[in-house]
Amino acid sequence: MADAPVQSTATIELTVPETLEGALDPEWLGAALAPYSGGAAVQDVQFTELVQAMAAKARIAVTFASEPDRQHHFCVKGFLDTDIDRRSAGAVTTREALFYSRIAPHTSMRVPACPAVVTDASGQAIMIMEDVIANGGRFCDTHNPFTVQQVQDTLEQVARLHAASHLLRDNPWIPRGLGWMAESRNFPQDWIHAQMHDGRGAGLPEATLDGANLLAALRVMARLSADGEQALLHGDTHIANVYTTADGPGFADWQLLKAANWAIDVAYHINCVLPVEVAEQRERELLAFYLDALGRHGGRPVDNDTAWEDYCRATPYGLYLWAITTRVDPAKTRENFRRLGAAVTRCDAYRRLGVLA
Repeated sequence: MADAPVQSTATIELTVPETLEGALDPEWLGAALAPYSGGAAVQDVQFTELVQAMAAKARIAVTFASEPDRQHHFCVKGFLDTDIDRRSAGAVTTREALFYSRIAPHTSMRVPACPAVVTDASGQAIMIMEDVIANGGRFCDTHNPFTVQQVQDTLEQVARLHAASHLLRDNPWIPRGLGWMAESRNFPQDWIHAQMHDGRGAGLPEATLDGANLLAALRVMARLSADGEQALLHGDTHIANVYTTADGPGFADWQLLKAANWAIDVAYHINCVLPVEVAEQRERELLAFYLDALGRHGGRPVDNDTAWEDYCRATPYGLYLWAITTRVDPAKTRENFRRLGAAVTRCDAYRRLGVLA
């Protein structure tokens, strides 16, 4: 499997558009992509597709005046035409933009190329990335779970990221720990409890679906993460953030980049991409594969017993993220929640964290 190429991202200071129309304006795109094009004017912009989730992703084809017979395919990502408070969302886009400009060039993990990020004085940011799909890639889907071999390939990428945790020293802007999740006023306990009982938790034990248990578990995880060694994490390793290319898989969507216990990425990923019965049968084998890959890429893996305990105690993280999810296809939300809830139950995570006796 080929290593990811070293990437370069230019940071441009321009007004960040609030609408899709503004982001597709040829004059604005020309200024944003000037380092990429050598200052050539944008001659034509063709809109391909809009994927609207937390942030909008607009797939476009751009023709520059200097190359009138060639299209360049990009994905413009930002909060466009949204009902989300852009002031509160600004930190999310800025964090992802900083990842592409300051972290991605220094890891061997495969991520989308990002020729330009645009920032402005309001604290907003917008990214102009390669269009993975137009370049022959494919984003993965909840309804098509991975094979064990595919999980080994993606865990290899996760290990490459974690092995670059030394980058945390010079990047204090990366959020540390999980305290924001455990203490967030945006997602109160009663609301989370109701979310977990809206049908997405069908078939799971009531103790797993208790909002108080989940938040108590996160508070313990936050303390453990703050006290222990922290790794550089993707933070949102679910299946739809993985794409495949001829060279192998990569990870997109870096809005939840953070520093915390390594097992958060690994437990979330394994249990979100595999059918429940396969995860149950093969998770220890996959955990051993990850630890070996981490060592091969220069990281410092913990021993097997510690790794298993960390893995089991990390499972509530993914369950929390899919408990608060509201803007994804409900069928996919239910399936992801079911897989992650099964992991919390199987691993006896609440007891291991001291939430249940």
